[in-house]
Amino acid sequence: MKKSLLPLFCFLLAMQLVGCSAGKVAVVERPMVIAHRGGASLGPENSLMAIESAIALGVDAVEVDVRLSADGHVVAMHDKGVNRTTDGKGRVNGLSLAQLKKFSLLDAVGNKTDERIPALDEVLELVAGRCRVLIEIKDNDSRGIEPAVVDAVARHSAWDWVAVQSFSDKVLERFNVLGVPFPLEKLFVFKLPLVPYIFDGTLRRLSMDKYDYVSSFNVHKCFARDGLVERLHSAGKSVKIWTFGKDDASRPVNADGVIVDSPQLWLP
Repeated sequence: MKKSLLPLFCFLLAMQLVGCSAGKVAVVERPMVIAHRGGASLGPENSLMAIESAIALGVDAVEVDVRLSADGHVVAMHDKGVNRTTDGKGRVNGLSLAQLKKFSLLDAVGNKTDERIPALDEVLELVAGRCRVLIEIKDNDSRGIEPAVVDAVARHSAWDWVAVQSFSDKVLERFNVLGVPFPLEKLFVFKLPLVPYIFDGTLRRLSMDKYDYVSSFNVHKCFARDGLVERLHSAGKSVKIWTFGKDDASRPVNADGVIVDSPQLWLP
């Protein structure tokens, strides 16, 4: 970002942050409850244990992050590397599936568990349509991940109960070109006030013509203002909010879905 634009950007961001907990909220009584990273408070993040626990609670969907291994397998992992969430070291795209499977996933306090990094195939086999699966693509620059995800969905006949979300327009556009029948959802952090631009890591123009194939816009919890939600709804788009922690469970929600670490606090 040019230094001359930095003060303006910071001012506009500050205007948004002021509204994080303020303003009128058009409450949705029962938003869709989506377990973030499989249900990060229920077990190691993106683990089969967490996913099964979330399903047992009755969630509407589980969200999992995926990346491509060195040998082309889609695996559930948020970070570029395995260091934070496992007892191993290295980058996901530099390790084969067999190598990744040697590592133990860690719990929230860093203790080893019996859980291993699951492949997307394992996630889909476990879920088997018992709830929806929201797949977040973390490999924005890996062109092979889109067809690999589609192949996994096809192997499990999961067309009717999966969706894909990404911050990357390129990723979403590549899925759209593939003609996938499942929903594509656009992640972003906030919309700038007064001007039609959103921030997803880069400033991008918010154009419904450009995003005509997107079914849902998924926005950070601090920036889901009523005006933005109403504008997206009027364009025929759903809105989901990310990511709510345990302290947000009593917060009114104005959107169609909530992506949460502790789904047990959001379910009846």
